[in-house]
Amino acid sequence: MSILSVKVTKKLVFIIILIICLFYFTYIYLNINVENTDDKISDNESIATPPLLLNGRKRPKQGYVVSVVRIEKNCGDIKNIMIENCLKYLDENEDDYMISFPTTAGVSPPPPCDRDHSPMLFHVFWKGQITDKLVLMMKSFLYSQPLECSTLYVWLDDINDTNFNDNEQIRPLLKYSPTNIEFKIWNASEQFSSSDVYAGWQKHYYSTRSVKLSDLVRFVVLHNYGGIYIDADVLLVRDMRPLYYANFEFSYRWSYLNEYNTAVLRLWKESSSSEMVIRGAIKNNMSFHPFNISKYLSTHENFILQETNKLIYMLPPGLFDPLWLKQDSKQSSSVLSPNLRKLTDAFDPNIIPDEIPGIDHSKFDGSPLDIRKIENFFRGIFTYHWHNQWDVKIHRKSWIGVIQTAYDNFLSGKRRNLYNEYIFE
Repeated sequence: MSILSVKVTKKLVFIIILIICLFYFTYIYLNINVENTDDKISDNESIATPPLLLNGRKRPKQGYVVSVVRIEKNCGDIKNIMIENCLKYLDENEDDYMISFPTTAGVSPPPPCDRDHSPMLFHVFWKGQITDKLVLMMKSFLYSQPLECSTLYVWLDDINDTNFNDNEQIRPLLKYSPTNIEFKIWNASEQFSSSDVYAGWQKHYYSTRSVKLSDLVRFVVLHNYGGIYIDADVLLVRDMRPLYYANFEFSYRWSYLNEYNTAVLRLWKESSSSEMVIRGAIKNNMSFHPFNISKYLSTHENFILQETNKLIYMLPPGLFDPLWLKQDSKQSSSVLSPNLRKLTDAFDPNIIPDEIPGIDHSKFDGSPLDIRKIENFFRGIFTYHWHNQWDVKIHRKSWIGVIQTAYDNFLSGKRRNLYNEYIFE
C-alpha cells in the first residue's frame, strides 16, 4: 500500500470517528434536563423524554440586555411600522437588539442565574377567590422564566381563610411554593408603614376603595421590593432577564396614546420614579390610574416623552400587546400570525377567517387544534395581554386553551417549553 493511500485511509477513519462523536454528543445534549427541577432521578429509573421542539428558542446569553435604541428603531414608530414587522424583528434578530450589559462604574452587571444570587422578582395582585385565570398567569411564569433565578410574589386580598389545598386550580402549583411562587397577604397598613413616602395615605385609602386597588398595589410593592409587576390578565411568554436587567425602568404604551399602560411595570426598589408617582397619587386622592402617571413624573403641565422616558421608559406596545393597535383600528390592515382581529378572538374555539396566512379558511375542514400551536402564537412578543376577559370560558380549542394545555403538559413532564427544557413529574 502506498504512503498516499495510507494517509487517505487514516483521514477517512478520522472523519468517520468525528461524525460518530458529533452524533453522540448531539444526542446527549438534546436529551438532558436543562433545568426547572429539584427532583432527584435514580440511575435505574426510566425517563420518557418529551419530543424536541424544532422551532424552539435559546435562553438569552448571560449578561445580555435589550438595546432600547434598536427596539425603538424597529418597533417604536407605530404610524409607519406595522406590528407584524416589529414582531418579525424581535423573533429573528436577537443578535441585533440583545447587547452585552454596558460597563458602567459603580453599576453591577446582571447576576448569574442560580440560587446563590438574588432572583428576578415578579408580582401579581388578586382580589377574591382564586380562579383559572390567575392560575393561567402563574403557569405562564413557570413555563417561560428560568426557575433557578425567578420568584413570583402572588399578592392576595380578601381570601377569607382560603385553604389552598382545597382549591383544585391552585393545588398542583403548591409544590413550587415558596421557592418559585410565594403567596403574600396584601396588608395596607403594613406596606404603607415601611416608608415616609406614604405620608398621608390614611386620609384617602379607605374612602377610595372603589378605585381599582391593583393600580395602587403595583406601585407600592415595586417601591418596597422592586421587580416587575404583571397584571393577572397578562401571560409571560419569553425570558424577561434582558428587560429586567436593562439599565432603565419601563412600562409600555397605551395603544396609540402617549400614556402608560402599567399592566407590565418594571421599577427598582425605592426608586425616585416610584416615589414621584406615589407622592403625586396621594396628593391626587390616591389615584394611580395609568393616565395620571405621566403627570406625576413631569414638572410641566404638558409633558413630553423625552422627559418622562428618563424616569419610566414607555416601550412600544408590540412587545407586550400585539393585538391592541389592530383592535383600536390604528393598524386595521395588519396581518399578524395568528391573524386575529380583536382581543376576544384568542378565546374563540372556532377558526377565525384568514387566521393562519397561507391556509384557505373556506376549504379547511380540520380541527383548530391542527393549526394552533403555542410556539406559533405571536412569535417575538415578551408578554401577551388579553385584557380583562375574566368571565369568558377557556375552551380547549381556542388559542388560550391551546396555551393552557401546553402549560399543563409541561408541568406534568409531557412536553418541553419554548426553550426546549422539560421537568420530571
